[in-house]
Amino acid sequence: MPPRQQRVLILGGGYAGLYVALGLQRQRGETPLDIVVVDRNAYMTYQPLLPEVAGGHVAPSDVAISLRRTLRGSRVVRGSVAGVDIDAKTASVTQVDGSVIQLDYDHVVFALGAVTRVFPTPGLHDNAVGFKTIEEAVYTHNRVLEQVALAAASSDADARARALTFVVVGGGYTGVEALSELSDLSKLAVRANAALDESELRWVLIEALDRVAPEVGPELSKFTLDQLRDRGIDVRLKTTITSAVDGRLELSTGEIVPADTIIWTAGVQPNPALDLTNAPRGPKKHVVANALLQVVRDDGSAVEGAWAVGDNAQIPDLTAAEQPAYYPPNAQNALRQGVLLAKNILASIRGDQLQEYRHASLGTVAGYGVGHGAALLNLGPLRGVKLRNAPAWLAHRAYHGAVIPTVRRKIRVIAGWAVEVLTGRETVSLAATQHPRHIFEESFDALPKKEGEK
Repeated sequence: MPPRQQRVLILGGGYAGLYVALGLQRQRGETPLDIVVVDRNAYMTYQPLLPEVAGGHVAPSDVAISLRRTLRGSRVVRGSVAGVDIDAKTASVTQVDGSVIQLDYDHVVFALGAVTRVFPTPGLHDNAVGFKTIEEAVYTHNRVLEQVALAAASSDADARARALTFVVVGGGYTGVEALSELSDLSKLAVRANAALDESELRWVLIEALDRVAPEVGPELSKFTLDQLRDRGIDVRLKTTITSAVDGRLELSTGEIVPADTIIWTAGVQPNPALDLTNAPRGPKKHVVANALLQVVRDDGSAVEGAWAVGDNAQIPDLTAAEQPAYYPPNAQNALRQGVLLAKNILASIRGDQLQEYRHASLGTVAGYGVGHGAALLNLGPLRGVKLRNAPAWLAHRAYHGAVIPTVRRKIRVIAGWAVEVLTGRETVSLAATQHPRHIFEESFDALPKKEGEK
């Protein structure tokens, strides 16, 4: 009698979820599986290259990996998690059309990722934008160019200053990368406009800690801080914002910074969709898992058929010298956890031995605009090697060009970089695409009015 087909429900089509599904497709062999991937988007976003999207180096579509095209052996459901009962092994999903479907499963994978961490700071909701999605990266690209154009057209000194003041809140390496790319973009835009001068640009980085880019280690963190200040960035350490009402940033130091553009990169938190499940959660709201990637209860017992990977999971780092320790939320871990989990799910179904997740970091690469960057390598003979500027920037591009999912996307990204050498980066604002019907509606406004109409 052939084995019963088992359904693997993967909640989230990000880095971790994508690689779980890919692994199951490739390794299932004769094991009958119904692989279902649930995500509200039709694509996975390669987040490490979002700063290059914002900077105009990489096309937005080139960091979007189609789930249906990549996961041809899986069923992709567009929708959001409405509930999960790990005891009954059932899940409900709200599809994009608003309908709710119920899905039974044999195995569920929590791979919902993380969202931008925010605080109830007055004015933040209305005046800031995050930097975790393709849409946000495109928006910031357009926003910077539009603000430069607005400043060039303004005769009001205060309005001009506000338009040319850009504030980034959060000095992790993602914030530093985003700021560096957008700052360079703003300089290019100003140079192309005779009505403006680069000295009018003001970029401010606000960080609550006493350092920036801590992910690259103390030495390179200091190098990054020095480089930012050398490039004219106003870096405020050990500083927070207490209000952003009407775009007037009140700092914890008491200073007021009027700015029309606020970009928020102050960390991430587990996807709040987890609140709709009864999965065991840790102190920071992650799904608690063991080194085998199994979801575990408070007493340490594994929940049958429940697994967790990626940014929404609290997974112990058994390689760390000091315990307890947990793996940080990054693409490096999400990819490898996804690959291992596919093997462990199949091993569980087949009655084979499960493997623990153990991974020593390969290091960190950060690009701070063309020719600038910082990299801490932990690869074999290169362990502990620190790179700065051009070598680090090249390492950053080489790594991400190599690991972005699918051959199609690798080719498009690398080819785009090659074309940029000859043509330069993209400096056109397409802000009008945010309101595509505006011109069409104006055409109706131009129609002759009937007698009596206003």
